[in-house]
Amino acid sequence: MKFKEYLQKLIKNKRNHMEELQQRSDASQDIDEVRAIGEQLKALRDEITDAEEQLAALDDEGNEGDDGGSGTQNGEGEGRSTLPDGVMVRGFNPMNTYGMSPVGSYPQGTQRNDDPLSSYEYRQAFMRYVQTGEWNYEGRAAAQVNTADIGKVIPNTIMQELIKELKVYGQLYNKVRKLNVQGGVEFPIEELVPTVKWITETTVSEEQKAPEIKTSVSFGYYIAEARIAQSLLSSIVSLPILESEIAKLLAEAFVKEFDNMIVNGTGSGAPTGILNDSRVKAANKIAFTETDFADWTKIRKNFFAKIPLAYRGQGIFIMTVATWESNIMTLKDKNDRPLYTETYDPVTGNQICRFNGREVVLVEPDILKDFDSAVNNDVFAIYLKPTDYAINSNLQIGFKRYFDEDKNKWVNKGLTICDGKLLDVNGVFLLTKKVTSA
Repeated sequence: MKFKEYLQKLIKNKRNHMEELQQRSDASQDIDEVRAIGEQLKALRDEITDAEEQLAALDDEGNEGDDGGSGTQNGEGEGRSTLPDGVMVRGFNPMNTYGMSPVGSYPQGTQRNDDPLSSYEYRQAFMRYVQTGEWNYEGRAAAQVNTADIGKVIPNTIMQELIKELKVYGQLYNKVRKLNVQGGVEFPIEELVPTVKWITETTVSEEQKAPEIKTSVSFGYYIAEARIAQSLLSSIVSLPILESEIAKLLAEAFVKEFDNMIVNGTGSGAPTGILNDSRVKAANKIAFTETDFADWTKIRKNFFAKIPLAYRGQGIFIMTVATWESNIMTLKDKNDRPLYTETYDPVTGNQICRFNGREVVLVEPDILKDFDSAVNNDVFAIYLKPTDYAINSNLQIGFKRYFDEDKNKWVNKGLTICDGKLLDVNGVFLLTKKVTSA
């Protein structure tokens, strides 16, 4: 095929492809898909411009790309194997761009991501898998995208969206420490730190002993599962919408369980929650009767006065909305004046909850009991420095498909391996209810 004819055909194909993409963009209701198509349209326009410039250069030389007509020899009797003189190749390679690029492929001039979990091909293969169970991805480093424990690993696009959702909805998850270390690794908990000593010109500071390691913790491997009905995923035809929907569903399921795990994890086949950690000292469990918890002076004396200096400035409270509204916001002084007034975030309009300068994280009553419904010795509030609790997970979430024989339908489940427990228990205080006999 003559080079000029090839360029003309290539330009025609690219323009036809642009028309198809433009029609899809006009009909789409999804902003992410429209943006993706817009990037493809821009890349196609650049390719067409490059091809048209080369075509114009050929016209200026008065030839058709094969030395004027049907001849196969140039003026020196040698076969043409290079482009004519004067042709400007600005990053355009016709042999690489011949044909129509699919939506979501990498624009001309950009570097392709070598991570298989970020590739468009893997994202398409994953979409087919969650909808039909068919897996036909044959990319490089296939071992990175499939594990025996959690199945097919979700693409990075879903993972990034999931992390955004977790930051929005994860009340406790957002505040605790995140680790990604090998299971079985012990973390020393240091109870002592080096001290400062003043010296003179003739004396030197005594060598400080290294902090004494009293205890340590290690992390295991537990699998958390979130199930998603197949009927919902099968009805989605757009890749961006499917990825966004999966991220939201996973975030909704995992965030709720992660927050509950941080507080109530049993430590048996699951991470260890704050309430079930036997290392929390008995002295850090402070009981309040109904009368005491309504007395601001006793709260300060019995609780706030016992918080060590190292944990005073960074601690948070965890309690239910009922405890906050019924017991904290109703505290009064001796003159029957409220101790707390409502304050709101001027940007979001949400109420700002702070108790004696400490942030209050509100949770659902299925995570922690409120003061009024708690029985004797039940914990109704927690005080801790949130980074003293650690979740160990690489947050690599996999997908597995199975058929529910009882419900006669396919179900997808998202799986992730994680563990969690307190690293330092010294700054953890549990506020419990004490019921006095009438």
